[in-house]
Amino acid sequence: MKHFKNSQDQVVALEEDGSQDFLIPQLGLVSITNEEKDILLAPAPAPILTLEEAKAAKNDEINAARLTANRSTFVHGGKTIACDELSRSDIEGANGAIANLGALPPGWPGAWKAVDNTYLVIDTVAKWKAFYLSMFAAGSANFTHAQAL
Repeated sequence: MKHFKNSQDQVVALEEDGSQDFLIPQLGLVSITNEEKDILLAPAPAPILTLEEAKAAKNDEINAARLTANRSTFVHGGKTIACDELSRSDIEGANGAIANLGALPPGWPGAWKAVDNTYLVIDTVAKWKAFYLSMFAAGSANFTHAQAL
C-alpha cells in the first residue's frame, strides 16, 4: 500500500498498482513515508492532569467501583443474594415494613430468593435482621476498601 495524508492529516492508503491514483488530486493527497504514517496513526497521548485533577479522577473511579460493588450481590447463610437497584429496593421496603411493625408483615413469604433461584428461609424478625446486617456488612466492607485506596 502507498500512504498519503489529506488536509486534515488523516492517513489514506492506496493500492501499489496505481489503480487508485486518480484519487490523489481529487482528495488533495500528499505522499508520506511509513514513519510519517506511523506518527499520524499513533494514539494521542493521554492528557496531562494536574495533581488535583488526577486525584478527582481517581476518586470518581473508586466511587464508581464502590457503587458497582454495592449494586451487585452479598452473601448470607451461604447464599448469594442480588443487591441490584430493584432487589435493594425490595429489601429496603421489606426492612421498613418490618421495622414499623416489629414483626414480619402479613403475607410474608417466609424466605428470600437467592441468585441461584433457591430460597433462604427468613421466618423470624431475628433472621431478617441478620440478613439485613449481612447486606450492611457488605456495603460497609466496600466503603472501607474504597477509603483505603
